[in-house]
Formats: sequence, C-alpha cells, structure tokens
Amino acid sequence: MKNYIFLVLLILISVLLSFNNIRIFSLDEMSLFLTVIGLIYGLISAFTINNAWERFSKIRDGVAEELSSLTTSYILTKRFSDKRVLSKIKAALISYCEEAPKIEWHEYWKSESTHKKFRNIMEIIADAKIRNEKDSVLFDQVTDEISNATKARSQQLVLAQTRVTKMQWVLNIFLSGVLITGLLLLNIPDYNLAIFVTTTMIASVLLILMVIYQVDRMKIAEQEVSIEPYRQIIKLIKSESRSGR
Repeated sequence: MKNYIFLVLLILISVLLSFNNIRIFSLDEMSLFLTVIGLIYGLISAFTINNAWERFSKIRDGVAEELSSLTTSYILTKRFSDKRVLSKIKAALISYCEEAPKIEWHEYWKSESTHKKFRNIMEIIADAKIRNEKDSVLFDQVTDEISNATKARSQQLVLAQTRVTKMQWVLNIFLSGVLITGLLLLNIPDYNLAIFVTTTMIASVLLILMVIYQVDRMKIAEQEVSIEPYRQIIKLIKSESRSGR
C-alpha cells in the first residue's frame, strides 16, 4: 500500500514541477548535455539496481534453502525413537518461524531473540538421545540439514548488512538532481508538449530512485520472500499435529 502512495506522490510532484515557467535554455543548447547526463545516470542507476537486486535474489534463495533444510530436519526427527525430540522441535520451529518474518532485514543482524530461537533448534537436535543404529543414521542426516540451514541463514545475515554505498547514493541523487534541473529549465516551444515531456522524464528519474531504495531496503516482494516460506512450515507442523501424526 505504501508503494502505491509513494507512486502517486511522485507523479503529483512531477506534474507540479512541470508547470515551472522559468525555462531559459533551448532544446539545441541542452540536448547534448542532457543526453550525456542521462546516459551516465542510466548506467550508474542500472549498476546500482543490478547489485542490489542480486543481493535481494541471494537472500530470497537463502530463505528457501534454510526453510527447506528445516522442513527436512522436522520430517526426519519424526522417526527418532526419542519422541520428546519431536515435540520440542515442533515448538521450537513454530516459535522461530513466527518471529523471524517480523524482523526487518536491516535489523536482522541485531535480533538476538531470533538468533537464540534458531540456536535452540540446534541444541534440541544436539541433545537428542541416540538409542539404536537407526537413530544414529537419522542424527547424522538431521545435523547435515541443520548445518545447511545454518549456512544459508549466515549468508542471509551477511547479505542483509550489505547496502548501497553512500558514494553510490550521492552519485545517483546528484545526477538525478542535475537531470531534473536541466529538464525544468528546458524551453520547449509547445507548452503542452513541454509539460508532458517534463512530467514523464521527472517521474521516471524519481521512480528509479524509489526502486533503488526499495530494493536496497528489501521491500520489493518482501511478503513472498520473507513470510510465505515460514508460513508453510508452520502450516505443515500444525496440520500434522491436528491429524495426530
């Protein structure tokens, strides 16, 4: 919802700015300048978005890998001879999966409560009593899955701390400001065409900045990335508990 509000505000700002009457440069005078600035801005913003999106994609894949390993661990623990492990792991997984999605990605590193709940899952498995050969094989399989989940989670923590650098923000904001100023001062003979061109170009520049911010803050498609996989494992555990499995 917030994204749509920002989008409407950006369009309104673009429309209001387009009514600027101080237009002192002709199209011939500014065409080369605006072309060069626009090209540089496009390259830098594309590079910034690509890096941020790549980090976003890696975190998304990391979440999928972590939850896949935790799901496999849960399924394997159902075969342990010590049934107390299963009851404990159910409660621990539900507690962790309910809390983890509530944490903003840029705050994930500092969420000691979430880290503690994940360590609790590891400790429950580590404390499992091995009563026979089957338990020993299962224990090795579960610890491998927990190890994979730990690696995937560690990758998420590191990537979540990686952000668009201040220099990249300075360059993007500076170039966008120069580009917008140039467009506002550009004198196009046809008034209606001037409003249309200025509005669309300014809106495009501002939208690029918004996309960079959204991707950098892990806001784009956040629901699908950070919540749904956790909901699936909670749904699995609770559905099996109700059916008595």
